[in-house]
Amino acid sequence: MSGAVVGDRVVVRYRLGDATPADWRGDPAAARSDVTGILLDDAGPLRIRRDDEELSIPLAAVTSVRLLSAKPVRNSEIRSLEGAAAAAWPGVDTEWLDGWFLRSGHGFSRRANSAVPLGRHARPDASTLRRIGEWYADRDLPALLALPERLIPPTAVVGDPGVEVQMLTADLAALHARVGERTSRPVRLETAPDAGWLRAYSTGRSSRQPDAATGVVTAGDGPLTFATIGDATAIGRGSVTEAPDGRRWLGLTALWTEPSARGNGLSSDVVAALTAWGVRQGADAVYLQVESDNRVAGSWYRRLGFGLHHTYRYLTPDLPATPGSVR
Repeated sequence: MSGAVVGDRVVVRYRLGDATPADWRGDPAAARSDVTGILLDDAGPLRIRRDDEELSIPLAAVTSVRLLSAKPVRNSEIRSLEGAAAAAWPGVDTEWLDGWFLRSGHGFSRRANSAVPLGRHARPDASTLRRIGEWYADRDLPALLALPERLIPPTAVVGDPGVEVQMLTADLAALHARVGERTSRPVRLETAPDAGWLRAYSTGRSSRQPDAATGVVTAGDGPLTFATIGDATAIGRGSVTEAPDGRRWLGLTALWTEPSARGNGLSSDVVAALTAWGVRQGADAVYLQVESDNRVAGSWYRRLGFGLHHTYRYLTPDLPATPGSVR
């Protein structure tokens, strides 16, 4: 399903047959056709809503499903949102290099230790990749690229393509109206994470330095808040940063709930508290990131009203050799 879940806008390609929708072009010789619409059901048959029409396509006839942005998005909008997100999670050491924004954070989290192409002139040429590699090597870190696929497709860089991440967005006022402001249990909002918050967020994450997590999660160009329920049974982080186009984005990150407590609405309470905080900070839109194969979380975010803005992929590049070196 290429990361698509119910609620996404998709293009479904399928083989024509008696049980499939007729070819929209009316071509009697066509063997395949496609339909663009909202995915209503992926359990089989696929159900797609196109305008006011609902179509059904047997799974056996489907040849591909391509995930689309919830609405058309320009490349400039991708750069702008990625800029706001990078400002909200910049690591502890940054540098600009030929349109690339380089971040390091003692190896804690991919996001804080990757280079993202934010400038229009950013290119993955050999010289630039070599310099990126040197910058990370100076910090005893491997080079890692965060590539928005509309800006620089992974196929443009030789290397190991890693996990794909979906950038989901929503209108903040609409989300606030949907989730409300009152929560079913107290949610503490603090300007800095306490020991319980840090312990919960660091669970399962390795770090070279004990204070690496603190440095990474407390870095950011705008206001920050840290949400906690109980003894860090559920946590979350909110940040508000201004994008290059002037839009103020609320970023929801570090959303986590104790596995034994999931399914009890704790995450909803955290999101509600952070959303209300973002409204008070003057944000007008909200984003979050989720790995494409995390269908449980991805489906829940769609039910909240989030839609796909774009995808990016972490990639470990095969770095060119330094001129004159022997490999």
